Amino acid sequence: MAKIGILGCEAVNTEMNCVMIGCFGNLRGREGKFKDYPAEEPLDLVGIIHCGGCPTAVGTGRIWQKVQALVDYGIDALHLTSCLVQLCPFKDQFIATIREEYPDLKVVEGTHFFNNEEEFKTGVKELLSQRAVTPQRMNDLVFKRIKFT
Repeated sequence: MAKIGILGCEAVNTEMNCVMIGCFGNLRGREGKFKDYPAEEPLDLVGIIHCGGCPTAVGTGRIWQKVQALVDYGIDALHLTSCLVQLCPFKDQFIATIREEYPDLKVVEGTHFFNNEEEFKTGVKELLSQRAVTPQRMNDLVFKRIKFT
């Protein structure tokens, strides 16, 4: 059984009210980045954590503390959410720190694929700045109801 943890973006979760349905749906259906696990191996979602917000003076080095919460429960793999992979300017530094602290942990970049990555990024910018219509949420983007200026 593959024990899986998911590391998500704090801003996407708190600022855009993402319920991670794309991540969970792909895990359940063994699609996206979860299709690479052997079909006969059950997938066990151990837990979900968030990065803790964009690092400031502390830097990305504290991400190990977040990941430790999942490692304590014996995860085999840590999936970074697709939102974090697409949007986070600190992604590579997070991954480097995680791999340094947990060299035996499988780190997977992503949970699911986007139909149009540029459209997704444009939508996220609108959600964070709310210029067209307020308020819009992550579900507006997922259900393709999002409005642009």
